[in-house]
Amino acid sequence: MSHHPSDENPNAIAQVKVLSLLGAVLLVGANSFVLSPILSEVAFSLATETYHVAWAISAFGAATAISALTLAGMIDRMPVGRVLGGAAILLAVAQVSSGLSQHWIWLCLSQAMAGVAVGILLPGSYATATATAPKGREAARLGVVLTGWALSLVVAVPAAAFITEHFGWRMVYFLMAGLSVVVAGVLMAFLADLRGGKSTRTSPIRAIMLPGVWQLLAVMLAFMTAFYGSFAFFGVGVRAAFDLTAQGSGIFVLAYGVGFGVMGFVLGMISPKITRGYLCLVLLAIATSYGTWGLTLQSQITALAGTAMWGMLNQLGLNALVVSLNRQASEARGAVMGLNSAATYSAVFAGPMIMGPIYDMAGYAMVTGVGAVFVAMAAIVMWKRG
Repeated sequence: MSHHPSDENPNAIAQVKVLSLLGAVLLVGANSFVLSPILSEVAFSLATETYHVAWAISAFGAATAISALTLAGMIDRMPVGRVLGGAAILLAVAQVSSGLSQHWIWLCLSQAMAGVAVGILLPGSYATATATAPKGREAARLGVVLTGWALSLVVAVPAAAFITEHFGWRMVYFLMAGLSVVVAGVLMAFLADLRGGKSTRTSPIRAIMLPGVWQLLAVMLAFMTAFYGSFAFFGVGVRAAFDLTAQGSGIFVLAYGVGFGVMGFVLGMISPKITRGYLCLVLLAIATSYGTWGLTLQSQITALAGTAMWGMLNQLGLNALVVSLNRQASEARGAVMGLNSAATYSAVFAGPMIMGPIYDMAGYAMVTGVGAVFVAMAAIVMWKRG
């Protein structure tokens, strides 16, 4: 990703660029998370079964993975503002279509369109954040951008529930579409001077063969499988442990989002040096966090503290992995980040599929125990990577 003389912007402009990328990640997180808590309302409105509406989430994930593999490399070759802004506009169109849906198949197709947009927008935002950061400040820059995920959990999900209750679920998608248009305009305006660094396309196969990339992707897949598998049953796990209502379990989701977001801003200030030893240490800490949930669920206070710590540690792990992948990517950041998003959204499928039977047989503590094994294996792969 190359820069023009106009890149010598005042600090305020540089901050707006970072915030525009944070906004892009917020859009992705909002679209990823808002449907789950309003499934029942959407199903009732469309006169269908809840699982039909849930298939829209699967359609979104599958389309995101395919798009990330095939289209994310555009960020390496085309003007960054045009690529990311165009993806945000496509997301807005998909969200309007979702809000207008009259049948569950229509909703599924709309969310598949959203997945196509996210498969470009998410890896492109990651690649741009690290490529434009001052040398040695990649972790700090990315920490701020990744906070978009925390904001989507802390703000978008509760807001979606409130809006659905008072104005209907369709308004959720119309408001998200409006936000997508605003973010698209900011991306196009403030990233217009950035250009991709290559004129030719890097294929996914060629990208995965870059030194160290496949090992890091394997670590990311294990890391994300543990997360999505555990998070899928997190709400029902804490509800069962403490006999809570759905609303009562929301405070734990909030604690995770706050922990993730706070650590993102901490990283923005301290900018740690990402080394193999650092990443292994973070992964081992995450594995320990998963492995101790049997004790963490002994009281609501320890569970809240453990949830916030889980969010903090996951911010450190995701940050370090994305920075490490970008370092190995050379001029193929978009292609490698596309592989990363494909691995992530593969974990969206694999995690719940693996953990579902385990939860049914042995409960949430066993789910997180298996998550600990996945992350420990990731740490071993990282250490042997050399």
